[in-house]
Amino acid sequence: MSGSLPEPRPPVSERRDLFSKLIFNTLRDARRFWRSSFTGAARSRENLRARIAIGLHFLEYGSALEGARPGHGQEKANQLAADIDTFIGHFGPDATTEIALRTLEGYLAFNAGSDIDLDAIRQVVARHRDSRDTGLRGGVETVTADDIQKHGMIDFMSFAEARHSIRTYKKADVPKSSIAQAVRIAQQSPSSCNRQTCRARIWTDPADIARITALQNGNRGFGDQLGGIAIITSDLAHWEHAHERYQGWIDGGMFAMSFAYGLHAEGLGAVMLNWSVTHDQDDKLRHLINLPESELVITMVGFGVLPEKLKVPVSQRKPLDYALVLNAPLPDAEHEM
Repeated sequence: MSGSLPEPRPPVSERRDLFSKLIFNTLRDARRFWRSSFTGAARSRENLRARIAIGLHFLEYGSALEGARPGHGQEKANQLAADIDTFIGHFGPDATTEIALRTLEGYLAFNAGSDIDLDAIRQVVARHRDSRDTGLRGGVETVTADDIQKHGMIDFMSFAEARHSIRTYKKADVPKSSIAQAVRIAQQSPSSCNRQTCRARIWTDPADIARITALQNGNRGFGDQLGGIAIITSDLAHWEHAHERYQGWIDGGMFAMSFAYGLHAEGLGAVMLNWSVTHDQDDKLRHLINLPESELVITMVGFGVLPEKLKVPVSQRKPLDYALVLNAPLPDAEHEM
């Protein structure tokens, strides 16, 4: 049976217009990535922050590997030390350099007693060790399976099944502490090289919510009930290579879902509000909220206080065999390209 449908294709002129729109928006995406990322060289504070995050993450996971040997990642460690020196010299110390310095301290401790030349790294650590100390950590730590399982083995299926896309809200203020906690939970999401590129830009004033939701067409009938609106973004300034051009969407999607789960854990309702738009609409939102060009809008999340009783869509999930493909056969090794 053929997988295609006998639906007639649009006229040639309409197909040409659709294709032109696709190309135009794709080129705009490429332009934004090129201007914002540090392909070729770090050109901004965020670019250098990203390179520091990449370097310290490389050392952290390398030191955590079973069988890690002295001297692993020395080239990365030297680059990290140089980047810390440059960053503090230009911008002063911040959370990123503090975490990176703690990571380099751990790297030096790991290599203690070896005859590897780490003097350049020691000098940078000594020079900046006390530049900022707020208790942030870096490096590796030892945990046990019992520790992980004790806190992680909850009835997550029941938790997930109890979450709904809420479109009915009680008129009440959302506690700021709950919003902050949901963002902290979102920050625990995985991110490429632990770059943590995502932000939740949040408004709770009804007038501000109304101006923002007016640009999004999926909130009709309930947008005026929302107690808050979050715009989830990912900063393209943290990406470097062409193969990372879509990574912001991936990291941003995980951050957004974790944020929604965080709201759910705080007893609040939430709904994802799609932001799949063309650049003309995207530009309107950017202008309204004064969003930097480098930040990619991933999605919006509306949220608020739950009423005592409400109706929600059933949203029946497809059978498991649609989503789960387990141990599909692979071609013989000699037939691989």
